[in-house]
Amino acid sequence: MFKILMTLSLFISFLIPQELLVVADTNFPVQSLTKEKIKAIFLDKKRFINSQQILVMNYEYNHPLRSCFEENILEKTPRALQKYWRRAYYKGKRPPKVLKSVAMLFSFFETVQPSIGYMDANLSNDRNVTILYSVRCDTK
Repeated sequence: MFKILMTLSLFISFLIPQELLVVADTNFPVQSLTKEKIKAIFLDKKRFINSQQILVMNYEYNHPLRSCFEENILEKTPRALQKYWRRAYYKGKRPPKVLKSVAMLFSFFETVQPSIGYMDANLSNDRNVTILYSVRCDTK
């Protein structure tokens, strides 16, 4: 029984990201961003960087990376974000483009610039991206 619990806990720990990286395409005009600027970009309060419109990408609602990002960067609960976007819609603001996979993120990085998203730090070693910010994921 103990072996099963240990195996299960190890498996779950691999599903939950330990560190999240906010990343951009390799031609992104800046090399780092503050948490506040990232928050403004993802909440559609800042749409341009160096007069170019930024493509902002997010993961699906139940994705573990999205939970980490919303909690540690945006500092909002899913319910608070839902409420925010409902109100923002009437001001002409739109939520980030929703992705199903990290592969989609890299596909957009290659074709649309400037673009920004986030990923698990474990997947960044063999990727050519600009790392703008790093945050540890709280596992509660």
